Amino acid sequence: MNIEQAVIENLRKLPLEKQQEVLNFSQFLTQITSPKIAEMTSQEKAEDWLKFLESQPKDTPGLPDEALGRETIYD
Repeated sequence: MNIEQAVIENLRKLPLEKQQEVLNFSQFLTQITSPKIAEMTSQEKAEDWLKFLESQPKDTPGLPDEALGRETIYD
């Protein structure tokens, strides 16, 4: 069994919501590893990042406020 077959086999075992997460992640990886990223402006990169964020489930928990403080960034 090759990698592609193993990925597909495991993907089929996941619920639809998790399959969507795998798809979103693979699209993100494809996007950041494409050669065009080096040619994009900062504005285009920001727009692509926001588009990726919008594609994520809205019901996932965010970071707690204490995780965002400067004093905890380097812990």
